[in-house]
Amino acid sequence: MTSDPLDQITLSPRRFAAVLASLALLLGLVLAIVPVWVAGPDPGRPGSVNCGNAVGGVETAWIVEDLGHDVRVVTIEYIAICEQAVDGRGTKASLLFLGGLLGIIGLGVVRRPASPGSAPPSGPAPA
Repeated sequence: MTSDPLDQITLSPRRFAAVLASLALLLGLVLAIVPVWVAGPDPGRPGSVNCGNAVGGVETAWIVEDLGHDVRVVTIEYIAICEQAVDGRGTKASLLFLGGLLGIIGLGVVRRPASPGSAPPSGPAPA
């Protein structure tokens, strides 16, 4: 009887769940660290404004530097825009990170079903 060649490369459901949980954890971590960028104020001069990242929050100094001028109204508007963008990124990052972490912990805590030959011996203990 020949074995199926796909059995050698197919992941078990448990291993597939572990891969997905690990990817979610790593993607959440990367999303939290990578800076958030929003479109610049001048459509004639394409550019973007660095808002900071989900871990550190909105960086006002970076916003003013990327805007190129310190007009109070524009700066305040961009701080609000950046807070929304960073908040959205932080929500996605934390959901992915915590979901992946819980998945990995769950896979480590939940025991696998015992294989047929691995049950402890039943009966009287040897003397």
